Amino acid sequence: MTAPFQPSPRPAQPSWGPPPRGVFVDILGTLVRPTETGGFPHIDEAQYYDGVLDGLFRVTQASWNLYLVGNIDSVAFGRQTVEDWTAFQSGFRAHLKGLGIRVRRDYTCLDNPEGIEGQNRDSVYFLPGTGAMHHAAQADGVSLALSGVIGDSSTELVAGWRAGCRLAGVRTGKGLKDGHFHVDPEFTAETAAGAFGAISRDMTILRRTA
Repeated sequence: MTAPFQPSPRPAQPSWGPPPRGVFVDILGTLVRPTETGGFPHIDEAQYYDGVLDGLFRVTQASWNLYLVGNIDSVAFGRQTVEDWTAFQSGFRAHLKGLGIRVRRDYTCLDNPEGIEGQNRDSVYFLPGTGAMHHAAQADGVSLALSGVIGDSSTELVAGWRAGCRLAGVRTGKGLKDGHFHVDPEFTAETAAGAFGAISRDMTILRRTA
């Protein structure tokens, strides 16, 4: 008996529109003012730079994936504890969530190969390595060419440059004067609020020509 005809499965329909975009943002010195010793404050004492929370809300509402990055040297070198950071991180994320700001992934790094015992590991998320960017590309499908990195030091910006992202520097925090690497960001703004706007406008143009 001849088997009944079975139609071939329909091929998957192509996905239209631009690929997902990501914005990789350093926390200390870019979003939150660090302490005088360069560490992170207690979450109840956190001071956010002018306009950055509104800027974060706008870019996430515009379908950007938000990724948090940064080397937390105060933990890596023993000036603050992992527990201190966990408390800050939890409060920070809760504050963003309460404002309607969704963090896609947190790639902040507590390790440094030259750090204290227990933190002297070589993490793939240690900047200026590109592990955070490439993990986001693999896990979430973001186009790194249409993504941006925003930071106050050359460390995160060089990581973004190596990953093929657009770069926006800010004059808060270290103000791009750390001197670790030479990098020329495409945009420079007084605060991350201006950087969010600059990258977002530029990405709109890129998406039309992609």
